[in-house]
Amino acid sequence: SHQPKNLKLFSSEHELKKQMVLSAKKKLSSSDDDTPSSLSNKILYSVGSSTSLLVSLVFFVFLAVKRDALMVSFFLGAITNGIFSKVLKKILNQDRPPQQQQLSSNQPSKPNDKGMPSSHAMSLGFIGIFTALTLNSWIAGILILLYIITSLYYRIQTELHTIDQVAVGIVVGTTNGYLWRRYLVDGVTDFVGKYILNDDGILPIPFLIIPLLMGIIVVGSLERRISKFIDKKKD
Repeated sequence: SHQPKNLKLFSSEHELKKQMVLSAKKKLSSSDDDTPSSLSNKILYSVGSSTSLLVSLVFFVFLAVKRDALMVSFFLGAITNGIFSKVLKKILNQDRPPQQQQLSSNQPSKPNDKGMPSSHAMSLGFIGIFTALTLNSWIAGILILLYIITSLYYRIQTELHTIDQVAVGIVVGTTNGYLWRRYLVDGVTDFVGKYILNDDGILPIPFLIIPLLMGIIVVGSLERRISKFIDKKKD
């Protein structure tokens, strides 16, 4: 006589779990009805997932082609900004947001380092403002801004960072980039021209191995892989 009630209870629990899974999928924007068929989501995931590779590649190509004091100064500033982001993460020691169960290949796995501030946001802020100020073009500035917004929205949408972590990252990175371009680049450029570049004011080609290795480290998340390996060994 109790069987119908048990079946009804089981059905209700099953429906509740089903609704929770569907809600999570919708939140991650990775369900079959969302990401694959939506142009906006395809653009979001394409831009967001390729940011490290694309930005590092474009940066290296411009550095390799120009090899002048300004580009070398730009590179040194970006590296300094990146190191600063790692220091801030150690000091602030704030975890990344709890990530929902991975429901799709579009959902990246959460890195094991801290989340405050977002290193991606700091890097994009620095590179974006430095490039915009150097080009001195409203069109270029708007395009750079749109790219940065898309990339960072991806970081939030996939729960790699909280809004606060991204916001702090973009503010600090943009501030660093502005200060470097407006007040420090001349001094750094003079130093580079005097001690690093050759007599023609060009960076010797063998020196390109340094930014190349740095790019490989960034794109391959080598630091995080080593940290993850060490943590596994400790366990």
